[in-house]
Amino acid sequence: MHIRPQSCINNAATALAVFDRTFHISHPFLESSERTEARLHLTLLLRHSETLYAEINGSVIGFLTVDDKGYIPALYVDRPYVSRGVGSALLRAARNRHQRLSLHVFAENVCAVQFYRARGFVVIEEDSQIDSSGRRHRRFEMESAIGFIAYR
Repeated sequence: MHIRPQSCINNAATALAVFDRTFHISHPFLESSERTEARLHLTLLLRHSETLYAEINGSVIGFLTVDDKGYIPALYVDRPYVSRGVGSALLRAARNRHQRLSLHVFAENVCAVQFYRARGFVVIEEDSQIDSSGRRHRRFEMESAIGFIAYR
């Protein structure tokens, strides 16, 4: 597996394809209209944030976007590669560029919360977001200012 910056792979379509295959699995609690809105937001992020891509044999299997302050608005890994070190490798690459990393994650996305906690992220604040159906979803703001344990 190789981690490459967007300058090596300048094709948002590959990241959007990973997003399309994974968003509904990691966010089954959100309405489909939320997926559409998240996809539009990701399209903007891919143009205006640094994007790191994880590749195997030239195929993109995951990606992470990070802004200049170390905020990670998106990290997605294709399902066949979950729990195989791809997300950890992307976080390590982001850590090499930023002293402090932060992000938001829905509390209902239990696997993601556990993933980030295992890699040194702690909850620093809680809030909620209301979806298009009026349902409230708890969200954690998490931060990691120390090195995390590198799993695989």
